Amino acid sequence: MKIFYSPKQLEFKGKFPDTAERVKAILECISKSRLKCTIVAPKAATRKDLERVHTKKYLDEIAAYRRINAYFPDEPIDAHTYKCAALSAGAAIAAAEYAAKSGKFAFALTRPKGNNAGMDFFGGYSYINNVAVAVAKLLAEKRAKRVLIVDFDAHFCNGTNNIFLNDERVWLLSFHQHADSIYPYLGREKDSTKRMRYCENHLWVTDAELVERFRKVLLEFAGEAKPDVIAVSAGFNTYYKDLFFGTVSKVRQPQTYAKIGRIIKLCAERERARVFGVLEGGYWVEDLGELVCNFLRPFAEVGPDVPDVVSDQKVL
Repeated sequence: MKIFYSPKQLEFKGKFPDTAERVKAILECISKSRLKCTIVAPKAATRKDLERVHTKKYLDEIAAYRRINAYFPDEPIDAHTYKCAALSAGAAIAAAEYAAKSGKFAFALTRPKGNNAGMDFFGGYSYINNVAVAVAKLLAEKRAKRVLIVDFDAHFCNGTNNIFLNDERVWLLSFHQHADSIYPYLGREKDSTKRMRYCENHLWVTDAELVERFRKVLLEFAGEAKPDVIAVSAGFNTYYKDLFFGTVSKVRQPQTYAKIGRIIKLCAERERARVFGVLEGGYWVEDLGELVCNFLRPFAEVGPDVPDVVSDQKVL
């Protein structure tokens, strides 16, 4: 398995809780796990890549950043944001292209995250929509005909939804927290369409409830979409310790994310689709590496000589 990431992505300082420590924790856990993977430094996404999903004016504002600082003084955009976000989008492109060419899973360790960034707006620590940039490039280069984006971040992916709402080649399944309880307060189930399926988890959802509903909805929706590529926006802020969502969650078992990964893998095999993933949210640094490693484990070869992912319970 290949993981695409550049240490230069850490140059963006960010703002608590979206700090560089998140990525460092994930990398440390991967290094201690039995996951057989290679970390590859990506190239930054080009301006052409970014302009497939974002407007020129919006990208200019992110790159210049000072007007945003003036009007949004609490927003942590700085001189490094555009460069790091372009690298993050480049990591997503590299993962998508590797998966499309090889048929093997790849993961982009993205920072900043991207799923709340739309064509001409930012939000939720998202400035460039990584998964959207990658999907748009696959479609433009005819490496995919129909893509299913699966987003299981606690926050509704309003940016991804905004970008692909009218693109018949893209189907979206967003599996998020109850819309009335969490930013961006959108993504109500009743607003779902044929191609855009919004699933709200109820407050205090349990591990078993989350997994069973995810299995049922994904397999059903993928059967309708018939994708040749599945793009995964992987968020880990449904975990019960997470600072912003966890207080209303009973998702306590790290292996729940391994089960989610396993369901996605089996779904991709059933649909004969290639699959790649990108990192979205998840802010409880002490356990984040374990959660991510659990998600990756069903896609990776596991070596016999290195200790397994640290967990009190069996992964699968």
